[in-house]
Amino acid sequence: MSNQLSEDYITACMAAKQTIQFLPNPPVGLQRRHVYLIKICHDLSQKLNEVRVSDIAETVNVTMPSITRDIKVLEENGYLVKEENSEDKRVVNLQLTPKGIELYQNLIYDFHKKNSELLKEIPEEEIKTTIQTIIKIYNLMEQEYL
Repeated sequence: MSNQLSEDYITACMAAKQTIQFLPNPPVGLQRRHVYLIKICHDLSQKLNEVRVSDIAETVNVTMPSITRDIKVLEENGYLVKEENSEDKRVVNLQLTPKGIELYQNLIYDFHKKNSELLKEIPEEEIKTTIQTIIKIYNLMEQEYL
């Protein structure tokens, strides 16, 4: 790879990062990371019988203390509830409330539905290749620089 291509890649990544500005604004009291955690909680609840705090922390690759603060904000704002794990009373499960499910539907699902329509001009294979390439480059750079 040439130096110029490396520069072009970083420039493209900076442009890609700017697409975050098109995400819907979160409700008052929440930040985008909180909305992302609601998405993760929803997605995990579709796969698992019980969603533990540790499942979310592992999925987003953050520490338990960090995720616990964000979970507390979501709980205080009525988007999710904590429940005892059926097998281990020391483990805490999370469940979206109706308010959390509504936020998922209105902010996350509807955004991606609209975005899918907007991006239909780009062949799916190109988008999949772009995603795979970005992930490969990120992994290589992470190994080298972190």
